[in-house]
Amino acid sequence: MSRTLSRGPILSLLAVVALFWTGCLDMPTDPSMAGDVVAPTAVVLSTGETYTINDLGTLGGAWSEAYGVNANGMVVGVSETTDGSQHAFVWTADGGMRDINGSDWRYSKAEGVNNHGMVVGWGIASDGVRGFVWTADGGMVNLGVPSLHTSSYAFNVNDAGEVVGMASSSSGFKAIVWRSPTNLTILGNLGGTASKALDINEDGRVAGKSTLSSSLSHGVVWIPLNPMVDLGTLGGNESEAFGINEISQVVGWAHDASQRKRPFLWPVGRDIVDLNTLGGDNGEAWEINDAGYAVGDSELSPGSVIMHATLWMPDGAPVDLGPLDGANESHARDINSTGAIVGYATTAAGNKHAVVWSVDGGGDPPPPPPPPPEVDPIDALIEMIYDLEDAGALKSGNVNALLSKLDAVQAKIDDGKEKAAMNILGAFQNQVRALVRSRKLTPEEARPLLDAAQELIRDLRDR
Repeated sequence: MSRTLSRGPILSLLAVVALFWTGCLDMPTDPSMAGDVVAPTAVVLSTGETYTINDLGTLGGAWSEAYGVNANGMVVGVSETTDGSQHAFVWTADGGMRDINGSDWRYSKAEGVNNHGMVVGWGIASDGVRGFVWTADGGMVNLGVPSLHTSSYAFNVNDAGEVVGMASSSSGFKAIVWRSPTNLTILGNLGGTASKALDINEDGRVAGKSTLSSSLSHGVVWIPLNPMVDLGTLGGNESEAFGINEISQVVGWAHDASQRKRPFLWPVGRDIVDLNTLGGDNGEAWEINDAGYAVGDSELSPGSVIMHATLWMPDGAPVDLGPLDGANESHARDINSTGAIVGYATTAAGNKHAVVWSVDGGGDPPPPPPPPPEVDPIDALIEMIYDLEDAGALKSGNVNALLSKLDAVQAKIDDGKEKAAMNILGAFQNQVRALVRSRKLTPEEARPLLDAAQELIRDLRDR
């Protein structure tokens, strides 16, 4: 599920647009001459599973790049065609690579795909640069632009059909969630003028980035009905969040104190952590599946510009997924629930080709880590409150007031009165927000309480 915009024929037409936000559109260079498809190579993991890289070919041109894969193994991306155009594609094991560019579109690029086969991306239509949704039945549908905006881009989609992306205006790029082409929400920011939404999970939580008032950008998570979360950095200036899974773990990159671009994991409610690289200074984590396996790319050694696709296992060191035979560079962009990884790699002739790394030739994925011991959600909230008291962040009076609400919630749950319990949890959240407004809690201290309460409300609603 891609987060970048490629160079190619589109680049010259987008040069002015890109000036709105330097770095917002990450555009790798096009490969040049066409090359032969090369034989697959394999990587054996410490768990015993084997990843094999396979070249998916092109739409007839010299290059292709894959950015998204769903649970059914449908791969999406972009490829050069025989006439030098840039077209979105869908690839399946049975049908190979299929050109899905619409008749009204000059160029297109597929960025993400959900498990129902809904594909999203962006391109140049007759009315300008526009995000799109593609389905097998409906073809490519133009998402249009919000009022007072000139361009739009779609980057990802969840199984509910909610699409995330951005739109450009005279003041910069704005992060957007589309629930349909006519139902959209412009998301908030961290005090700056630009924001970018890159991934969305089934709870509607969105990962991306926003500028601060200083114009520096930080990775963020937008949470429905809650304040956005600033993920911060690893000690440096900037960061960006690329991927989010169903338990709201987030991956991306962040500058460290030496301004190196480091791959990070946000383990929900805590500070981001450096995932490390294959040995070099820089790397980026692009996506994470629900089992906690993250993928991206990183440099092989300090000062090197050569990057290899990288797999970060939940409890191990970074794994080098390697390049195609006879070549030296690869990039991973998405991983699905079965462990299949997609991205692109250079061929021996120097062209970028879309690739898929399959597990054991399409067998079982690496086993997920054992589930954590089940914790009662109210007990977990109580423990958080006591931790804040022990740290000196909460006074005893506020502690007792919060605990009394949780006691009332438990009593209502025991009586089978879930709606009443949800109402009390809402009052609990309001009290926590009031403590933030009165500066008795920081937003970072309040966030785990608000998130845990919201999760309990969601569980009660589903009963």
